Amino acid sequence: MSVWKTPENLGSILDTVLSERGYKTICKEYEVVSRWNEIVGERISKVTECSRIENGILYVKVPAASWRQEMSFMKHHILSQIKKETSCLTITDIVFY
Repeated sequence: MSVWKTPENLGSILDTVLSERGYKTICKEYEVVSRWNEIVGERISKVTECSRIENGILYVKVPAASWRQEMSFMKHHILSQIKKETSCLTITDIVFY
């Protein structure tokens, strides 16, 4: 009878620890902020700045009122892109300011 267990994959162990301690959500949200330019593309990233996430709300700075209005029309598409690109499910809204 063997007392040794089969080694676990380090990625699996990290995933479990991050999930149990609530850090996985933070990591996914940070990924959205750090990959903002890639998620929305060059055209939009030139006129926006993804600043923070609080309570499931992504805050994006948009200096021009005309762009803020256009971004509000694109909100659902951007939320879909975030989920597709990062698998982050905790961001439920975007505020353009």
